[in-house]
Amino acid sequence: MRPSRSKNRASGVALVIVLWAVTLISAAMIGLAALLQRQLGQEVAALQNARALLVAESGVQMALNPSLFPSDMEAASRELSARLQKGWQGSRGNLEVRFEVKAREFQAEEGRLNLNTLLLGDRNEARRILTNLFSGWEVSATTSSAVIDALLDWVDADSLLTGNDESTENYSLLGRSGPRNGPFQKIEEVEQVKGWNQLAREASEGPQKVDWKRKLTVFGAGQVCLLSAEEDVIEAWLGLSPGSAANFVKFRSGPDQIPGTQDDQVNLSLLPAGPTLDMNRVTTGWGDLWRVTSTGYVGGVKRTIVALVSRNPPSVRSRWLSTEEDR
Repeated sequence: MRPSRSKNRASGVALVIVLWAVTLISAAMIGLAALLQRQLGQEVAALQNARALLVAESGVQMALNPSLFPSDMEAASRELSARLQKGWQGSRGNLEVRFEVKAREFQAEEGRLNLNTLLLGDRNEARRILTNLFSGWEVSATTSSAVIDALLDWVDADSLLTGNDESTENYSLLGRSGPRNGPFQKIEEVEQVKGWNQLAREASEGPQKVDWKRKLTVFGAGQVCLLSAEEDVIEAWLGLSPGSAANFVKFRSGPDQIPGTQDDQVNLSLLPAGPTLDMNRVTTGWGDLWRVTSTGYVGGVKRTIVALVSRNPPSVRSRWLSTEEDR
């Protein structure tokens, strides 16, 4: 009887070990399957991201065509997207593939105010123009003055204080890095400047609902394109009172009254009498540097490319990915 009990006990222990081993192997297999599924999902997502970027690049390449004007972009992107969608069908099924370039997302870059050229030039002139611009945005005078001081301190090469707020030069007082003491490398850097976020909030929440990123740039020669600049930029640049360029902008669209078409024209006589217009500071043609924002869609993936393009000869000067979801 004793040997039989020992044998049964050994068999029971062996069974427990086998069951434990099977459980361990099953857990390992389930974990491996989950890992492979996750890796596969990541690879599929990376592939879709890459495809969406390639589709968005189609819009950038389309913008290089010198015969296309801003008003043409939406119709052209719809037509070319339809062809692209057709070419992607077949084994891929009904996967959505398209890119989108809106008219307001294709602009002559000189229609924006070059912040670097302005701030690194005559400081009094810079203060006058920015005061006019921020006033048109209905930003409070206190906020406007403080931000202009901070902008001047950010780009100048010295550590001398502009105004009487020491934190415009010593950002350690705010627990932040800055100033650069040099030109802005990209326009988004302005958000690091002391007081800018307050100014942007006042402008966006005010009656004008200002999107400041459409007004400013760090690219171009520092001239303002009168064919594409928005009303407040023109008034600030030329030292005009708010609303006085409305008639000029209204009739700038030409006979068809559609902005961004080939018949757009500059009629300087529609601008109110003011300081003598320095033609070296403005352009009356479209200029050669254009900004295009193209969004590519592949399935549920969306990617946006912003590019600066020259159309004579056609070339892409610079491109970057947009991180903004809502534009």
